[in-house]
Amino acid sequence: MAKDFATTAQKVLDGVGGKGNIRSVVHCATRLRFTLVDNAKADDAALKGTSGVVSVVKAGGLYQVVIGNDVHEVYEELEKLGVQTGGTVELDDGGGKQNLGNMLVGTISGVFGPILAGLMGIGIIKGTIAILTQIFPGWAASGDMSYTVLYAAGDALMYFLPILVAYTAAQKFKLDPIIGMVIGAALVYPDIVAKYPFGPWGVHKFLGLDILVMVRYSGTILPSIIAVYCASKLYKLFRKTLPSAIKNFLAPFFTLIVMIPATFLVVGPVFGIIGLGIQTGVHSIANIQWVGPIVLGIVLGFFWQVLVIFGLHWAIIPIVFAEYAAPNPVWGAPVSMLYGAVGPAPFAMTGAVFGIALKIKNAERRSAALAAGIGGIFGITEPIIYGFTLPKKIPFFQACAVAAICSGLAEFAANFISDGHGFAVQAGAMGIFSFPSFFITGFAGSTANFLIGVVSIAAVTLGTMFLVAATYKPDAAELRTDEAAAIDTSKVNTAAAKKVYAPVKGRVLPITQSADPAHQEEALGKGVCFMPLGGKIYAPFDGTVEMVFDTKHAINIKSADGIEVLLHCGIDTVKLGGKGFTAHVQEGASVKAGQLILEYDKDVIARAGYSLETQLVITNTSNYKAITQAKSGDCLTGDVVLYVE
Repeated sequence: MAKDFATTAQKVLDGVGGKGNIRSVVHCATRLRFTLVDNAKADDAALKGTSGVVSVVKAGGLYQVVIGNDVHEVYEELEKLGVQTGGTVELDDGGGKQNLGNMLVGTISGVFGPILAGLMGIGIIKGTIAILTQIFPGWAASGDMSYTVLYAAGDALMYFLPILVAYTAAQKFKLDPIIGMVIGAALVYPDIVAKYPFGPWGVHKFLGLDILVMVRYSGTILPSIIAVYCASKLYKLFRKTLPSAIKNFLAPFFTLIVMIPATFLVVGPVFGIIGLGIQTGVHSIANIQWVGPIVLGIVLGFFWQVLVIFGLHWAIIPIVFAEYAAPNPVWGAPVSMLYGAVGPAPFAMTGAVFGIALKIKNAERRSAALAAGIGGIFGITEPIIYGFTLPKKIPFFQACAVAAICSGLAEFAANFISDGHGFAVQAGAMGIFSFPSFFITGFAGSTANFLIGVVSIAAVTLGTMFLVAATYKPDAAELRTDEAAAIDTSKVNTAAAKKVYAPVKGRVLPITQSADPAHQEEALGKGVCFMPLGGKIYAPFDGTVEMVFDTKHAINIKSADGIEVLLHCGIDTVKLGGKGFTAHVQEGASVKAGQLILEYDKDVIARAGYSLETQLVITNTSNYKAITQAKSGDCLTGDVVLYVE
């Protein structure tokens, strides 16, 4: 069934309380991140029951709707519905409802979210350059323009980062984005950069006075963010106080003429020092030779996926950007020690879900686990976490523990090539696309660094997979093999018996093999169960719809000759609240055998961790002398599956 992103977006909009309850919304690789006026107006249950929504997470002052790989498409549909996307909230919005930590996390996610896609792209380019320079040592010095062009492609984002940050910050703080970009551009203006002979600081004349200023802003983030925030306040003040006839051109003039000098004289130095202080604080741990990197690897390796659950991993992004701002003296290139420490963590979750898949005998559930694992290979772990490891708890913490061990060991090994400073990576993408970033341009131990990164990821993936496979205890639904049972209809008068037809295409099994204990014991009546293919359910006979459950996952139908049937799609799917289900009939409607009555989205149900097993049960079993299964194994829609006598 084709995914209906427009419907998902509308239901998400309704679920968060409508446009009037949205201050801002941005998205990352898998989530819509809302800053709401009032979180209490959001309907958690309705959102979790929306087709296309994986989960809802509330953390860091943000209301996060987890979509998965389709988040960009849903985001675009929200834009079409008139939602002002891209971030528009000010730091002090909310009348004091948010604490400082929540506001900072919300600001960070709004400012950096739009930049991450570009960061992933340049990371792969930088890694490719590093690999090519290993293969062709004389390439960089050859004068061939191909090197210069590719280097520019890989370096431009970081060099002009203040402009990009200023643009996204301006959207966040309700400032004209072009004014924000002018402030950011001033920070990297060539004549300013030229005043950087030996370091980022210098004493320069300003209106005749000798003033210590910071003049190297390429790759920095805090000065742009704070400058744009202050400019947004000034701009609104000028537009409010200046006469209407002149405010359109004088408000930008006064804002820029005040804010740009103030940025160089006050904002830049102050927040440049703060940024360097944060970076130095983290590095003070990492730079405890031999011991610090190992501690960093163990701690971040264990807690990274915990932070991902709550979306709090965003708080580390500014430190990572600060690391990329200038070449590291140990590696001779802009690198991140933090991202080096967390590298194996996502692959631990991937290994965990593959370990679960090894223990699952049910083909459908195993297929869902493998699909989630493939996503994990490319860096998307939310479907793994919410659909498999976190609900089972033990596999989640096993993955965290193995990630901590492998990260610590990777840092230990890398100590020997970096003089005790551990493992580092260049800017890069996620998942297997991060591999090129393990090559560090100009670093003598680049190849060894790459091998350590690859081996640690292989170790964490395989280690977690085997650990989980050795300890995981599948539930009944996961253990069922769906083997066809022998059917004996020799005692049935097939010509005279009433017939019930298969409502789905797939495999039909005795109801006693259902993974649902109640159906196993035939507590609701005799019948059969199916492992369906496709996403449609059809009427099993001519009759009347007696009930359509509110959650759309089950329907009661009574045949023209009195057979009462319950069609129930999935196990525990009532908890989805209707998410993934569409009913095509209403109570009291007359139906014909083979008429479409229900559709479902297999991906939504599988991601939520529920089985698609569909049960067909004759609820008035006691009215009949015998009910005999007519078919086992593969079946087509319309095949006779029950004889009723």
